Amino acid sequence: MGNRKNKEKMSKKLQHTIIGYFRFFYDAMGNKLLVNIFLSIILGFFDGLGIAMFIPLLQFVAGDKKPGGNEDLGGLNFVLEFLQSADIPLTLVSILIFMVLIFFIKGFLNYIIQLEQVDLRQNYMVSLRMKQINLLRNLSYKGFIKIDSGIIQNTITAEVGKNLGAMIQFLNTSKALVLLITYVFLAFLANWQFAFLLILGVLLTNFVFSKFNTIVKKTSIWISKRGNLFSGYIIQATHSFKYLKSTAHFSIFTDRIKKIIGEIETQNRIIGKYQAITLSLREPIVITVVCIVILIQVNYLGSTLGTIILSLLLFYRAMMGFMTLQTGWQTFMQNVGSLESIDNFNELLQSHSEDSTNGQGNYEGFTDNISLTNLNFWYREDVVVLKDVNLKIKKNSTIALVGESGSGKSTLANIIVGLIPPSEGKIELDSKNLYDLNLDTYRGKVGYITQEAVVFNDNIYNNITFWQERTPENIQKFESVLRQVSLWDFVQNLPEKENTELGDNGILISGGQKQRISIARELYKELDIIIFDEATAALDSETERFIQSSIDDIQGKCTMVIIAHRLSTIKNADEIFLMEKGEIVASGNFEELQQKSDKFRRMVMLQNLNYAN
Repeated sequence: MGNRKNKEKMSKKLQHTIIGYFRFFYDAMGNKLLVNIFLSIILGFFDGLGIAMFIPLLQFVAGDKKPGGNEDLGGLNFVLEFLQSADIPLTLVSILIFMVLIFFIKGFLNYIIQLEQVDLRQNYMVSLRMKQINLLRNLSYKGFIKIDSGIIQNTITAEVGKNLGAMIQFLNTSKALVLLITYVFLAFLANWQFAFLLILGVLLTNFVFSKFNTIVKKTSIWISKRGNLFSGYIIQATHSFKYLKSTAHFSIFTDRIKKIIGEIETQNRIIGKYQAITLSLREPIVITVVCIVILIQVNYLGSTLGTIILSLLLFYRAMMGFMTLQTGWQTFMQNVGSLESIDNFNELLQSHSEDSTNGQGNYEGFTDNISLTNLNFWYREDVVVLKDVNLKIKKNSTIALVGESGSGKSTLANIIVGLIPPSEGKIELDSKNLYDLNLDTYRGKVGYITQEAVVFNDNIYNNITFWQERTPENIQKFESVLRQVSLWDFVQNLPEKENTELGDNGILISGGQKQRISIARELYKELDIIIFDEATAALDSETERFIQSSIDDIQGKCTMVIIAHRLSTIKNADEIFLMEKGEIVASGNFEELQQKSDKFRRMVMLQNLNYAN
């Protein structure tokens, strides 16, 4: 059922038409968008009425004591008829008061529309960001490793900002379009010949500007794609800063970034050029069309002075609205690439989503073992990572996975954690299939410590407790964990103690301290299972001994899976599995495995370890 809904959502691909753009924004803003458009129609209607009242006003100024004949206002004469039916005398004062009232109502409506648009903008941004956060949260790990990090960062940051700009321009353009339609309707009431000329002028000018809009739209989409590449390079430069700086490769790397910046700048200049053309042609085109209409009205249609003046007022208003529409639409086209970028990004995340909360029941622990049966895994069918793996992990036991790089150790650990499902076979906890359970409740009892310790840009307390409230119980638990990982003295000697900020990725502390904080975080969780994935590979001997001591302290209290090249950390493991090319080729405790496997014995000899425990 869930997959079908996802497919339905994904089928709503962005269409580059007015209806397609409307549906894109309507999905985020709902009926509020329709309300805003309706208010714009009312606004245009009152604006047209206000303009129509200039005719009887001018007639009063000209000395006409009975203004507002049918020939002057055409179909809009109903306004004066309404005043007369209400026993309001048609005097200069009454007409002026009525005009002021109309424009005050128009001003109030405009105020309401502006407030509504502020509300729409905020709701739209919240809706857009919440959708992306939820999609990112539900992204499977297998999907995550397939997506370029530059696309993720650029879309969630830069493209969202451009998308807001596109939405604002869409609202403004929609308002201009509604006003234009309203003026055309009022023009038909006043003088149908005028309305026909107006539509003809709109079609001719639209033909000119549509060519510019097509170029701007294509350029915008291209800029968004280059923006993804630019963000990807920036992320790589940040992550590899130390290497690039120490090897003098930064200049070569930045040359690639500068090239992209130059390409984007060139395309932005193209967009700017067409915007300049549009703005420059806007007023001359309006005046040209107005002059042509005057000639036609006077010389060929024999219209009265009142009709000509009303036609000119409505016509000029409509044409200015049309030019605003064209300019706004072109600005919208400048940002339309962000709509496609976000639409593609959301579709990409949906295609790799997992429903980690949709199991038949919550994980409540296991009492006997974790069992992997006939397990196979591949990212591509021609590259098999794990082959026919069968093993059982007893509760609170410690197992180790050893083997050469690429033998499948980390992939097997990821399957145990529930990060990636097996391609074939099954993983069970006390005979319950893992994927029949709510995965989030299971992962909440799993700890994962990798070679690169995870430290967030926050203080020590929040890093370890994961932003838990500072209740007496949590503080006591936090302090107990600090002592357990030998960080108590270190923290107490800091000026701000547990409130000390650690910097981006823990840059302000040593590698060993970062690893201890990551271990403390896992211990704070009260785990059932903990994974050590090459946790000591990048550490000094002293910190390695500490990690080994921590493993020994935890042993027997929770289930541990240790992946290690340094065999000293697995000497006390209950069972060691030697892996080669995705298969388990031998198993046993440290001493048994030396007797069974020549390869493992060579590994021990190369690291100068004693054979005995």
